[in-house]
Amino acid sequence: MDQSGQTLTIARAHAVAYRTTQESPGKSKSVSKGNFLVKLEGTGPDGEQVVGLGEAQPRGAETGDRGRISWEFLLACAQMLEGRPLPLADPSSALTAVRELMVEFEGVASTYAPQPGRARSIRKTVRGWARQVARRAGRIDDPRPLRGTLAGLEAALLDVVARGLQLSVAELLGVQAAKVPVAAPWRTNGGIAEHMMLIKEASNSEAASNDEPLWIDLAGALTPPEAMQFVHAVADAVRARELPRQIVLEQPVRSRHRHQLPQLQRKADTLATRSNRSGVDIRIMAGTSVWSRQGLERLVTRGGCGALDIRPAVVGGLLTSIELAQDALAANPDIRIYLSQLEGGTEVSAAALRNLAVAMPRVDGVMIDDDTTEVTEPEGPGFGAGMPYETMVDQITDITSFPPEPTVDEPGMTPNVYDEVPFLQPLGPNGTKGHLLEREALALGLSTTRYSKGAFVAMDGVHDPLPFKWSRSPLSSAVSLALCTHKEATRMRLARAGVPVPKGRTFAHGDYASARNFAERIGYPVVVKPAMGVRGIGVVANIQSEDELDRAFQYLEDSKLGSQDFIVEQHVTGRDYRIVVVGDEVIAAILREPASVVGNGQHSVAELMVRKNLVRRLNPHLWGRPIKYDDAARYQLERAGMTLDSVPPVGQRVLLSSSCSLSQGGDSIDVLDELHPSIKEACVDAVKAVPGLAFCGVDFLLEDHTKPVDTQQAGICELNAHAAIGNCEYPLYGQPREVARTLMQACVEHFDLVTREERAERLALQLTVRGRVTGVGYRAWMKRRAETFGLTGWVRNINERTVEVVLVGPTAAASALAAGAVLGSKNALPTSVTTTHIEPPDLDGFEIVEHAPQELIHVG
Repeated sequence: MDQSGQTLTIARAHAVAYRTTQESPGKSKSVSKGNFLVKLEGTGPDGEQVVGLGEAQPRGAETGDRGRISWEFLLACAQMLEGRPLPLADPSSALTAVRELMVEFEGVASTYAPQPGRARSIRKTVRGWARQVARRAGRIDDPRPLRGTLAGLEAALLDVVARGLQLSVAELLGVQAAKVPVAAPWRTNGGIAEHMMLIKEASNSEAASNDEPLWIDLAGALTPPEAMQFVHAVADAVRARELPRQIVLEQPVRSRHRHQLPQLQRKADTLATRSNRSGVDIRIMAGTSVWSRQGLERLVTRGGCGALDIRPAVVGGLLTSIELAQDALAANPDIRIYLSQLEGGTEVSAAALRNLAVAMPRVDGVMIDDDTTEVTEPEGPGFGAGMPYETMVDQITDITSFPPEPTVDEPGMTPNVYDEVPFLQPLGPNGTKGHLLEREALALGLSTTRYSKGAFVAMDGVHDPLPFKWSRSPLSSAVSLALCTHKEATRMRLARAGVPVPKGRTFAHGDYASARNFAERIGYPVVVKPAMGVRGIGVVANIQSEDELDRAFQYLEDSKLGSQDFIVEQHVTGRDYRIVVVGDEVIAAILREPASVVGNGQHSVAELMVRKNLVRRLNPHLWGRPIKYDDAARYQLERAGMTLDSVPPVGQRVLLSSSCSLSQGGDSIDVLDELHPSIKEACVDAVKAVPGLAFCGVDFLLEDHTKPVDTQQAGICELNAHAAIGNCEYPLYGQPREVARTLMQACVEHFDLVTREERAERLALQLTVRGRVTGVGYRAWMKRRAETFGLTGWVRNINERTVEVVLVGPTAAASALAAGAVLGSKNALPTSVTTTHIEPPDLDGFEIVEHAPQELIHVG
């Protein structure tokens, strides 16, 4: 098709932020990383719609990115792309346009680079001098900021113009190879001992037996002397025929020691020559320490090394990757070129790597995480990848579009939006549960000492301190808490109290035959759940047959609580309610609906999930509890004959879970004002059935909460003695209820505490923070948080183990930061935070100080 003189216009640019969790070698926990997806919607010459995708992987110093700044930069570039025409006359003109745009974006990126300022400490001054010396010595390169984000922008541009030209990105770049071998590195994050163990493991690998090249990624884990020792050990193992002849050792030392790589290569060459074994080739590979032409030239000047691993996100894009490979081959035609990607990427990054591999001047191995042994020329158009909703739909944290997408009338209720979200998000998903009681204590003039994210004591200075943990208070006894945890014991007490409970029985783990017989005896439908479950994990409701029961057993077995005893009980046809009782009064009631989306006739199920999860992120209790795309969601979609790409009609509700748990993406709807008095009475009676229980969340299954309990099928399935407070304080729909305030007031009255007459809307607090809080960036962290929260005050070091903080501002913000103080900066480890009340000092901002600028006057 003749595209001469024709263009593709970017009609809309989307920036999508999401989290991706990957297992990290050598670490017991998975690591959560933040990625961006760039989606460009273009209009072709004949009005056809073209979509291009690119994935950005900002990884701090590794890619020159800086957290929130990278997102702001991406938004600025996305806005610049709105309405931008791109020529489609031929591949050459399209590539030229992409290169020109990237030059423009790099100019914008330079304005986001941190500017050197006055150092606030001797340590930072020395670090600045060290960077200058290292730059002059060639150990670090001139900064090229935001390379990980730039790579995502470039990839989206290449994808959209390639699709407009009906070519693969490989064809757009120019195919250089028909196929490229796949290679996978051996990895460990340990020191030399762990790497020596890796040699032994690798010696038994298939690569060793087939004498294939062995690639070991050392990830900069060794000091220069250790690296030299390791090279000797590898050479000895090769000589002893315990390892294959060809070895590639990637980045044995940290980036700041990259000048040692040529020396290590020379030693490897010498040892290979002396090995008395033909064909021995030990290569030292430069990895993330060489990401620019400048760095490559400096390495070549010192003698170079035998291999180079190019990661597009680290070097700044596909085009830059090709240029770096060309320069490396020009300097040393014998060098081996490898391609890999950073951890935590989706299929979009993998597809980009496949296209790049066959467009490089030469590639000796490409790391692709699948079962293929070689990469061949991809079939077009573009990268050949679609929106990776399967892996990211429940991890998206933000979407911004230029121009904004047109609003669509959403059927159903209007969700609540809360101002406290910015203050409570830093406390984590359980932030409301661990903080709200302390907020009310401080608002009443009580002092507190917090020991962890969930535990604190409240003091009036007259009576003994009152202990709190999460939503547990001294109003309820330890015996009552333990009793409520055991579901079978709770059921027996409720039955004796005469409140409605479903028929059920507990079975030993694995006793599925007895459970099947019991289900047949009480009749379907039934419910399966773990005997001591939490957050709806492993629960399957409304099981209609033995076949569905067996599937439920498997689902439970595969869950985190699959090793427990389990319960089979009668399924009560009705809806799920959490009704909160304090003393003899019902103070809150929410209807909990299973995770679902409602069709608007325009968006797919995946898009509806994303939109609803973004709404949930505006809720302090639900922001960390998205609707998940997991086995339960796949099961529900399969039952409905739908997929993530299905577009449900207006008003159709699509279930995505059988559990009503808010932690599994369920909705919370306030219904307190509609609750029938008989239901309230049954809830109070249920709580009274457990001696010493003063605060409880009653989980009630009801057909209709507006009708008498004895006129409908109903059953109390659980008493939660430490029910989350935030679900009623912050319902997704309906009227918020002040549960924490009511519970704290009950504690005040029961223990006769001395408090203020009225709840304070503003606080002036002094925090004494003890633990590992000096020399770990704690003061800078506190200053950033205080300024973000709109608080005034100061922070200063008292001694090596103590920091003083003064916070003045609205109660919600000040109390949230007081709670967050026990978490602190990344390397901090606070052990306690004591918060007392002071007269508000005369302050304009928030500062890091050496000495208190004003004398503090304590009150209360």
